Amino acid sequence: MITESTAPESSTQASPGGETVKISTDATPKHDDGDTLFPMVSVDDLSLFYGEKQALKGVSMTVYKNRVTAFIGPSGCGKSTLLRCFNRMNDLVEGVRIEGGISISNDNIFDPAMDVTALRKRVGMVFQKSNPFPKSIFENVAYGLRLHEKFSRSVLREKVELALQRAALWEEVADRLNDSASASPAASSSGSASRVPLPWSRTSCSWTSPAPPSTPSPRPRSRN
Repeated sequence: MITESTAPESSTQASPGGETVKISTDATPKHDDGDTLFPMVSVDDLSLFYGEKQALKGVSMTVYKNRVTAFIGPSGCGKSTLLRCFNRMNDLVEGVRIEGGISISNDNIFDPAMDVTALRKRVGMVFQKSNPFPKSIFENVAYGLRLHEKFSRSVLREKVELALQRAALWEEVADRLNDSASASPAASSSGSASRVPLPWSRTSCSWTSPAPPSTPSPRPRSRN
């Protein structure tokens, strides 16, 4: 089952084996003052195949700005597969075929002219199990900032601190910023581990559990 917290009228369907999922969101949420919400992600009749196996079937939905949308369902029903479509991570999976469309802020992400690297800067992915770079906590958090702009050390430190505060990690790591991120207690405890990647995401973010073991190994490929 997949539900959207902002859409009072939605329907969901899944195969008995939990291998495919079909959802539809028809209602258009509005602000309390009646203004229509801005659609950030629009999915149009999206289907995805791993070889002959269909993992997503005719998904159509809209994710609105400033609203939380949650996909809830059993392991293997297609939640992570759908999330990985939003920044085209499935491009790296051999044998994947995608039909239908996805627009983010009215940009067609499957347009041949789409800069996939720029797309992934806009749409981050946070996995349930963190996988930090072999760097210090500070350098892990600062990594994305360094990619986007050049900051002085003092400004960079302010931004890193703010990011860690927003992820509710600052008090845990404030005196260990130069320690390895992978060896940090914040990365080993179950509650904090899921928040470790949050400061790295600069713009928007998808939250997903690890891919099921049956998911093919990532390899470069082109979209059919």
